[in-house]
Amino acid sequence: DLISRLVCPTGRVEQGASLDDLGSERPSEGELLSTCVTFLVGGHETTTALISSGLLSLLQHPEQLQQLRDDPTAMGTAIEEFLRYDSPNQRINRLAKEDFDMGGRPIQCGQRVMFLLGSANRDPDQFPDPDRLNIRRDSNQHLAFAMGSHFCIGAPLARLEAGIALAALLGRFPKLRLAQESPVWMPSYQLRKLESLPIVF
Repeated sequence: DLISRLVCPTGRVEQGASLDDLGSERPSEGELLSTCVTFLVGGHETTTALISSGLLSLLQHPEQLQQLRDDPTAMGTAIEEFLRYDSPNQRINRLAKEDFDMGGRPIQCGQRVMFLLGSANRDPDQFPDPDRLNIRRDSNQHLAFAMGSHFCIGAPLARLEAGIALAALLGRFPKLRLAQESPVWMPSYQLRKLESLPIVF
């Protein structure tokens, strides 16, 4: 499994061996713990946020909900739009590897830079009518999973889980509606997630 490979990247860990026996080819204990926490949060919290905010978006936009009910094959593009419209992960931090200029502002090597993914996913230069939910949006190049070498390793699983969960909910409960107009969001500048989503079947 993935965690075992991180602990022992060169092969099987012999019974009774400790992490110290593995030498310098493995990540440090701090790196391992950080990676495991990232997998836990990334694999559970963000997918939960995607499913709940996607359902909320549909229930707040009944014309989009009806489009999806009429054409369930649109679930793939709908998931991408939910990721763009209410990105579960709102920001990422990076350390600059070299000096460079960003929009007229000098960034120094080693300086921490914060990228606001939620804001980028509403950029009107990239997305026409960015504040409108459109489950059939073409060329949806959102950054909800980051990009490049930092692209989310769990993106395919998150997309699959969200599609299955939302299809099951919509199929099982044809009269699904919100129990209150304004659900409560968790107070966080990192994770865009509902505290709860009261609904009526």
